[in-house]
Amino acid sequence: MSGFEAQVARVATEHGVRWIAWRDAGIVAVAQARADAVERARLAGARSVAPGRAAEVPERVDWSLLPGGFRGRALRACHAIPRGQVITYAELARRAGSPHAARAAGSAMAANPLPVVIPCHRVVRSDGGLGDYSAGGPAMKQDMLRVEGAVPPGA
Repeated sequence: MSGFEAQVARVATEHGVRWIAWRDAGIVAVAQARADAVERARLAGARSVAPGRAAEVPERVDWSLLPGGFRGRALRACHAIPRGQVITYAELARRAGSPHAARAAGSAMAANPLPVVIPCHRVVRSDGGLGDYSAGGPAMKQDMLRVEGAVPPGA
């Protein structure tokens, strides 16, 4: 893989401070610590990561660096969930083209490389439970949904 130049900046979001790395094609990494964002960008193929400004961070995702197949479709479907709304893992699987793959949808969300940008916190269990959140646990997920004014099914 030929590497690319990336930039990284500290960004204040409604869900706390995140470090975001990007290139011209879009966002390539998100983390809570600068070192983690730089490492994730390098794992995605960046040959160098330089300081950037938060005002320069694009809103678009660099989908070319994310997985294909069902996992990629699930990430794209999740990215389309509007702020303030939640859907179930089963609904996410349906939107990703595999209506019987709720567990696989959960696995795709657990491995989400761009938390907050791809809002996996907006996906919940069919029984009304929140489910886990790999970027901070269920309490963090609940807080994020509360900030967005979202109410999970069954809550």
